[in-house]
Amino acid sequence: MKKIILSLLLLNSLFSFAQTDSKTKDLNKNKGFFNITKVGFIAITDLKQDLFIEGEGGFYSELDANKSHAWSLQTINGYFISPKFSLGIAVGLDGYHNPNFNTLPVLLDIRTYMTDEENSIYAFLDIGPSLRVGGENSELRKGMVFNIGIGYKFKVGKKLFLISDLSYSHKTISLTDEWIDKSDFVIKANGIGLNLGIIF
Repeated sequence: MKKIILSLLLLNSLFSFAQTDSKTKDLNKNKGFFNITKVGFIAITDLKQDLFIEGEGGFYSELDANKSHAWSLQTINGYFISPKFSLGIAVGLDGYHNPNFNTLPVLLDIRTYMTDEENSIYAFLDIGPSLRVGGENSELRKGMVFNIGIGYKFKVGKKLFLISDLSYSHKTISLTDEWIDKSDFVIKANGIGLNLGIIF
C-alpha cells in the first residue's frame, strides 16, 4: 500500500516538472496540461452482494450500509482541449471499510467548465476499470468504476487554485481472482463522494 501511494506521488511530481513554461501564462488554470490531486470521502448509501455457490445457485442480497464508507486519493493528469473542456487520465486508491477492500481505479476523466474564468462551476465524468496489480494475496480488487459529479474551481492565492466537488459513485468489485462477469462473489457499492483538491 505504501509503495502504491509513493508511486502516485512520484507520478504527480514528474508530471508537474514536465510541464512547459507556457503554464506560467495560464492565469485561470484552464490551458494546456494540468494536474489535479485530490482527497475524498465516500459515504456508501447502497450496498449489494451477488454470491454464487456451486450446487446451490446464485444469491442476491442487500447489505447494511450504515457503517460503510471509503477514503480516496486520486491524481488526474490531463489537457485542456479548450478553456471549457478537458480530458485526462485519473489514477487513484480507494480504501473501503465494512466490507474492507481496496481498489486502484484507472479512469478516463472528462470535465466541462461553465465559464473560462478563474472561478467556475464544472461537471465531470470518470469511467474505467479498477486494477489488481499484485498477485493472489493482493489487497487490491478488480472491477469497474463510474463517477459523475459537479464541483467548483476557485482561486485562493496568487497562483493557488483549489477544487471541491460532490459526486455519485458506483463501483462493481470482484472479491475473487476472477473478473466481475465470472466472479462468484461480487459487491456493488453506490455512494456520495465529497472531494477537495489542488490544481497544478
